[in-house]
Amino acid sequence: MNEERVTLKVLSGAWIDQHAGGLRMTARKKVALLAYLALDRRSAPRDLLAGLIWGDVSDAKARSSLRQALSELRSQHPALGRALLIDRTMVTLDPAHLIVETDLILDEIRQGRLPAALRGGGETINDILYGFESIGSRYADWVHEIRKTYGDRILTALTEAAGRTDLPAALRMDFAEAALALDPLGEIQCRYAMRLATELGDIGKALQIYAAFYAKMEAELDMEPSLETQDLAVDIKLGSANAPSAPVSGPAAIPPATLRNHGRPILAVLPMRPRGPEPIAGFLAEMLVDNIVMRMTRIRDIAVISRVSIRHLSERPDVAQVLQQDLCVRYVISGTMRREGETYFLNVELSKIDEGLILWVEHYETAAADLSRAQSRIADEVVNRILPNLHLAELRDAHLIELDHLSAYQHVLRAQELVYSLRRSKFEDAGVQLQQTVQTWPDFAPAQVVMADWFSLRVGQGWSPDAAQDIAQINRHLENALQSERRNGRALAMLGHNKAIYARRHLEANILFEEALSAAPGDAETLMWTGPNLAFSGREQEAIERLEHARALNRNDPLGFRADHFLAIACFAAGQMEKAAQFGLASAMRNGLYTSNLRLTAAACAATDQMDTAQEMAARVMALELEFRVSRLVANHPFRDPAKRALYGELLAAAGLPN
Repeated sequence: MNEERVTLKVLSGAWIDQHAGGLRMTARKKVALLAYLALDRRSAPRDLLAGLIWGDVSDAKARSSLRQALSELRSQHPALGRALLIDRTMVTLDPAHLIVETDLILDEIRQGRLPAALRGGGETINDILYGFESIGSRYADWVHEIRKTYGDRILTALTEAAGRTDLPAALRMDFAEAALALDPLGEIQCRYAMRLATELGDIGKALQIYAAFYAKMEAELDMEPSLETQDLAVDIKLGSANAPSAPVSGPAAIPPATLRNHGRPILAVLPMRPRGPEPIAGFLAEMLVDNIVMRMTRIRDIAVISRVSIRHLSERPDVAQVLQQDLCVRYVISGTMRREGETYFLNVELSKIDEGLILWVEHYETAAADLSRAQSRIADEVVNRILPNLHLAELRDAHLIELDHLSAYQHVLRAQELVYSLRRSKFEDAGVQLQQTVQTWPDFAPAQVVMADWFSLRVGQGWSPDAAQDIAQINRHLENALQSERRNGRALAMLGHNKAIYARRHLEANILFEEALSAAPGDAETLMWTGPNLAFSGREQEAIERLEHARALNRNDPLGFRADHFLAIACFAAGQMEKAAQFGLASAMRNGLYTSNLRLTAAACAATDQMDTAQEMAARVMALELEFRVSRLVANHPFRDPAKRALYGELLAAAGLPN
C-alpha cells in the first residue's frame, strides 16, 4: 500500500516524495497547496485556496494559477490523481493516498519510539514548512498556526510517553527531555525529567534540569516555578523523591496544590476564542492570555495555572469540569476576540466553576494598529477588575467556615473585611486574627503585607499606643514578606512608602519603588503606594498621572477609598484644591472613618471656601481622634516644602481643628 502512496515531507522545508517512483516535487506553491489540505482543512473552497496562495495577483489570475497547479499535481503521480478530488467549487483531499511526515512522527511516539527528528531539540516544530511564510501574509499566519497545532500534538504525545510505566526509565527520560526541549517552560515535562533522572540514580542531573528550568522561567517570564516544582526539587535534595508509580496522561496527573498555596484559590486563563468571519492570527489571542497570566502571577494574591499546562484542554467542551476535578481550579478567565476590518472587539469574563456563575464581564474595543500596545492595558484592567470580584466570592465562602478551619488565605480575607471597616473594635479584632495568621503561616507573604497595612492604618488613624513601635512593626512584616517573595510588588512599594514618610529615607524609597514597579507594573495597589511620595517631594504632576492610573484600575476595590485619598493628596500638593476636595469627598463617601482623608478633605474644602463641609470633616476627625492637634501633625508631615506644610496647618485650623 505504501508503494502506492506519496509522502508529504514538511520538516526543513517541504516537498512531495515517492522513493519507489522516483518522484520529488519541490514547486513551492503546489507543495503549499497540498500541505494546506493535508495538515489542516482536507477540503477547502477553490476561491479560498486561490486567494491564500496566489494573493499577490488578480482574482482571475489566481483562479487560473490554481487550476493549473491542481492539474499538474494530479498528473505527477497516480496517487495524487486519486487523492485530489475536484469539482467546480471545492477541492478535497483523500488522506488514504498520502503519508504526512508529522503523522509518522506521532505514530512513532505512540509506538514507544523516539523519532530521530525530535532528538535535535525544540527547533523541530519551527522547521515545519520552513521558508513557506514567504508565500504570502495569509499563508504565513496559517503556517504559524499549524506549527502551534502540531507542536501541541507532539508535546502531548511525548508527555504521555514519558508517563508510560511499560517503557524503560531511560527511554521515558528521552521522551521527557524531548518534551522539555520542545517546550522549555513546560512544568509537567520538567517534573517528569527530574523524577526520571532521580529514578535512574542521577540526582545531579535532576537538579541541573531544575536549575536550567528555573533560570529559563526567571529570564523569559520573570516568574519562579510553581510551588509543586519547587517542592519536588527540595524532595530530591533531601533524597525523598519517588518516580511516578502509575501511567499518567498529561497535566491531569497534577495533584492538588491547595495546601502548598496556603488555600489561595486556583485560577486558569483559557485561550481567547475567535469569533466572526474575519480571520484572527492565533498569536494575538495568545499574547493577551500570556499578559493576563504574567500579571496575575506577579500579584501573587491567587495561584494561576500555567497556560502550557492547560492548552491541550482548551478545545474540550467539558474544560471547566476537567480543570476543577484534575487541577483544583475554582475560577476561569475566558473570552472571545472578533475582528471587523481594522477594529478588534474583545469580551472577557470571570466565572466560578463550582457554582457555574459569571462573576464579572467586560467588553473592550481597539484599533488593529493599536492592538499590540492595547494588549498590556487590557490585561492590566482585566486583572485589577477581576481580583476584587474573586476576593468577594471567596470571602462569601469563607463566612460559611469556622475560623479554626480557615486557610491562611481565608483568614486574610476575613481580617481585611474588618480592617477596612475602620471601626475600632472590629479593627482590633482584625489585628488579633492577623497576628495569629502570620504566626501560623509565617511564609505566607500576603498575610505579612496585610499585617503591615494594619499597623500603618493604626498609626494613621491615631489609634497607636506607641507610633514608633508600630512603624517598626510595619517594616518588620514587610521585610518578612520579602523574605518569602522577593519580587512582591506590593510589599516593596509599601516598604518604600513607609521609609519615605516616616524615616525620610527618600533615596532608598525610590529604589524600592522602582523595583516594585518592575515586579508588578500593572497592579493598582502597587502603583498607589508609589504615588504619595512623588506628591510630597515636589513631583506633583507625575504623582497625579500615576495615581489617576491607579484609581482607574482600582474601580470596585474595597480599598478604593485609599486610592481616592492618595489622589486628593497629589492634587492638594499641586495646588488643585477643587480637585483635592472632589477626590477627598469621594473617598469619604466610600469610607467616612478614614481620618487621614478627613483631615486633607477638611483643608481642601477650607481652601475652596466650602466651610460647612470643611467643618463637618473636622468634626468627624475629632470624633475619631480625640487628641488630634494640628501642630503635631504639621511638625511631622512628609511635605518636603515647608511652605506647603505651613499652608496645610493654616487650612486645618481654618476648618476648625485645634492647634
